[in-house]
Amino acid sequence: MWNITNMIDIVIPTFKRLNSQITLSNIPKDFLDNVTLAVQPQEELQAKKIHHKIFVVSGDNIGVANTIRDITYEFGVNRKCNFWIMDDDLSFLQNVPIGDKLKKESLTEKSFFDMITETDKWLSEGLVHGAIGTTWNNPLGKYPYIENSRIMTNKFYNGVKLSQVWNEIDWTGCCGAEDFYVNLQLLTKGMSNKVWYKYVVAPSDTNTEGGCSEYRDIEYHNKSMRDLHSKFPQYVILKEKKQKSGPWKDMTKLSATISWKKAYQSSQINTLEEFFS
Repeated sequence: MWNITNMIDIVIPTFKRLNSQITLSNIPKDFLDNVTLAVQPQEELQAKKIHHKIFVVSGDNIGVANTIRDITYEFGVNRKCNFWIMDDDLSFLQNVPIGDKLKKESLTEKSFFDMITETDKWLSEGLVHGAIGTTWNNPLGKYPYIENSRIMTNKFYNGVKLSQVWNEIDWTGCCGAEDFYVNLQLLTKGMSNKVWYKYVVAPSDTNTEGGCSEYRDIEYHNKSMRDLHSKFPQYVILKEKKQKSGPWKDMTKLSATISWKKAYQSSQINTLEEFFS
């Protein structure tokens, strides 16, 4: 039995997927008292039949960016606790170095609690934000973690430090790419991140029924990429690619190449300029 009293809180926003809680089912039972489902008012009663800790966001059909805004305000500004927002469709894995490669293995219960403990240690030492990397690209050079990199599908925060800058963050100005947008804002404010590759997550298909798939189409996606570029043109490069398969087959999809380290480095240059001015 683990003492989870002072461990990080996990918050899982979910929409129209209450009967398919992949992330929740992959969290050890001994940690479930530290897990909250974040739901819309229309799903509150059903959610309470599935899990005993529920946070109800500010309205129905408000979209993911507004949902994240509500969660960060409650857990960061109000509660000032360390918290970890996770998509509702994640499976947890661990990378094990073997020679010059990384082998993926299932995350054991002990490894899950090691991940929680090590992440809490980062936050207690002053880190403001970070994440677990995804399984999509795991070269050995990223092990056990990298700094100032991409955050998506999940993000953890130091609630006390986040509360100090919460009002300075535009949480809803780039719907559809809110993970990237908030990350860039924090990096350019001088708040570095750490992204685990000792531990990784495997998301389900991006067009799984429910969640963002309820409103995300090619036009919504491309607009979010253009919005992100307009906010940070110096760090975001867009590229068009015609899709060869999937639900958007034969459509032109925008992808973004983002200079995460450059974004953080710019904050350090600005700090030096202020120091010598």
